[in-house]
Amino acid sequence: MIKITHFDHISTASENQEREIDLFTNFFGFQIRTEWHSDEGFYGVGFNVPGKDRVGWELLVPDNNESFLTGFLKKNKGPGIHHVSMQIPSAEEAIHNLESLNIQPVITKGEGHHNVYLHPKRGGAGLLFQLFEGEAWNNPDLPEPTFKKNINSVGIKRIHHLAQAVIDEASVEARYEKLFGYKSIMRGPRKTSNEFVTNVLETQTKEIHWELISSINDDSFIKKFLNERGEGPHHVTFIVNDWKQAMRACKNREIEPFEFYENTINNSKYIECFLHPRDMAGMLVQLVWEEKEGIWI
Repeated sequence: MIKITHFDHISTASENQEREIDLFTNFFGFQIRTEWHSDEGFYGVGFNVPGKDRVGWELLVPDNNESFLTGFLKKNKGPGIHHVSMQIPSAEEAIHNLESLNIQPVITKGEGHHNVYLHPKRGGAGLLFQLFEGEAWNNPDLPEPTFKKNINSVGIKRIHHLAQAVIDEASVEARYEKLFGYKSIMRGPRKTSNEFVTNVLETQTKEIHWELISSINDDSFIKKFLNERGEGPHHVTFIVNDWKQAMRACKNREIEPFEFYENTINNSKYIECFLHPRDMAGMLVQLVWEEKEGIWI
């Protein structure tokens, strides 16, 4: 098992830097932490995200038609989640662990980081994993930054989980347990469905949860997703502070939430809904409000 010390960030790729910065700062309420240009052919923006665990966000934008990001965006049919990044104490140990499972990683070094990449088609179930030895970009030892109040933002409290659509959630769960020590903590969905099953995993650092979603019939929306896009990121879930504020922010931006669901757990209410990828930089976004912190999962 690869030791993970910090879940550092989720990365989005897009061709529209201005639009996504507006989305991330004004609607999500993130703060720009750093900006840079890479000789590898892209611009980058790092964001602070609300949450005491200091899980951050990143935006990558290609600067030419030959950039690897241009290829990704064409294959992905537009913007979307590009990779996830986790800090590790030893790149060499990670390489050994991967090779022992007959997984050949991609390895790079530079700017104080030793990067080990788990390819989407070689163990990543459609998602690129960046494992890095070196200083965290979003330092978990620093206190959560102070975020300005913004009545136009949805009022994100923290990132809750990233969900992957996969063909066989049981096999991916077994692989992620061997690789990263992920552990299943809940199977669902809670709302009865004849279309799909979910498997929520707890990560080593518990800074973020993971969800695996599989289809159980050929007519389900997950099956259609897999047929059109293959395995990969399906949605990202944020906990919000105030449901009315979140809905007001959506209305002000002319965003129409859908798939509303309300229920109670141990006499405490929670509400959830989704926001369409066309409004969310190619990502399906789930918003959740919980009456009591931590009840939802």
